[in-house]
This record gives sequence, structure tokens and C-alpha cells, in this order.
Amino acid sequence: MHVRNAIATAALCAAVATGCSDTSEQAAPEASPPPTDIRRDIPGLVAVFPAIGAPDAVAWLQWGDPGEDAVRWTDAVVKLSPAVAGAMVDQFAPTDTGRAPRVTDALSAEVPPGPFLTGELLDAGFSSASTATYAFLDRDEATLVLQATSL
Repeated sequence: MHVRNAIATAALCAAVATGCSDTSEQAAPEASPPPTDIRRDIPGLVAVFPAIGAPDAVAWLQWGDPGEDAVRWTDAVVKLSPAVAGAMVDQFAPTDTGRAPRVTDALSAEVPPGPFLTGELLDAGFSSASTATYAFLDRDEATLVLQATSL
């Protein structure tokens, strides 16, 4: 008798839970897909990452939903002078951890082969209160790859 009551109670709870669930909920909207048109304007990227200074060349993409409080993603490949790349190594002391950037497909051909130097100090050098950045430095190619999320 106890088993039958337990089964009946479980069935009743399941029916109530199913009947009370709100089936009108919609899934959260997905973020817009990354663009495929690579930007090469240095001032535009410097506005996002002032710490890159005056790079020799840039290739970058930024995407996200429009709006003041929207999340934005930025992938960038920044060609530096060898002296600036060396100064970054001296300032941020990144190391070869075996990590490599994973940028959007449209930008992947711009990324040098590595190895890449990384580290928390290097990440912090290109982050801000509203932007979290992963930074990867290919010292031999004097190229910095940035992957950022901004709120």
C-alpha cells in the first residue's frame, strides 16, 4: 500500500509541476554572429585598446548587440615594431605556456604561427574595468593577438 501511495504521490507531483510550468517562456536571444569584414583602421582599435599605442598595422573584428549595456566581443591582430614587442616582454614578463589564440574564422589567417607568450600581467595590460582581455604575443613576429569581451 505504501508503494502504491508513493507512486501515486510522485505521479501527482509530476502532473502538477508539468501543469504549472510556463511553456510561454522564450529562449534568450542569441548574440549576433561575428562579422566577416575585417577592419584595418588603427584609430578605431586604439579607441578600444589605448595601450596598443601606435601599431604598424591592425586587423580586427568587433561584434555584439547594439545598445549601451550590450556585450561586445573584439578579436584583434596587432602588428608591432620589434622594439615595442621587446618592451612588452620586459614590462609584462609573459611566458610560453603553450596557449594559442582562437579568433573568429575570418581573422584566423592574420594570426602568426606562434609560439605565443601569455600571462596575467599581459592580459591586465589590455583589460579595463569594463573589458576582460586575453593577450597573446608572438615575439618573433612582433605581433599581439587580443581577444576581449566588453560590457
